[in-house]
Amino acid sequence: MVEDRREALLQAAIWVFLRQGYQGASVKAITEQAGCATGTFYLYFPSKDDCLSALIDRLYERVLAAVAAARAQETAVTDKLWVSMEAAVRVFDEERQLAAVVLRDAPGASPLFRERLDRVRRTLAALIAEDLGEAGMAPWERECAARMLEGALGEVLVWQMAEEGGTARLWDAGQVVRRLFWRGCGLPARAGASEASPRSPEGNVLGRDSAW
Repeated sequence: MVEDRREALLQAAIWVFLRQGYQGASVKAITEQAGCATGTFYLYFPSKDDCLSALIDRLYERVLAAVAAARAQETAVTDKLWVSMEAAVRVFDEERQLAAVVLRDAPGASPLFRERLDRVRRTLAALIAEDLGEAGMAPWERECAARMLEGALGEVLVWQMAEEGGTARLWDAGQVVRRLFWRGCGLPARAGASEASPRSPEGNVLGRDSAW
């Protein structure tokens, strides 16, 4: 029951933040959406900031868990890197409302949130850099490449979330970033890497015959 109420409040917060923005949202609006008294909110979250923090943690815990699970199925380092990117994009695609709140509202809400997000981004970048190092890339280049991928992926996903009234192609956009990064870093081509989008019949976004 406690977890059910907390979950209802988190889902209500996502709904309210999406429509009113974090700064414009009130605890009252969240509790009205959740169908509970305003005082109930404070049994679970000391403040609106703590509620947003919980949403940030939820998104990135899911991303990191998905990445870890995908990597556990692979042995070659380049395969681990490939599936890591896929797993991360899949979570953002499946959790697009939560991702929109975290990526759109959290960075500008407070320096504390920016620092929290930066910590997670550094974790992801470090994982990418480690894989690139094992694949033979020089130290400075792999640090630059890891930041480049992490930043490009975030920027493209935010752009797509804002596109066309919610009909964004997050999955396809993520695959484009992954393939361009792979080619740009000179990593070995993936056999059979043409992966169809679950939302689009177009197949490989760089062309059906591309090895990338």
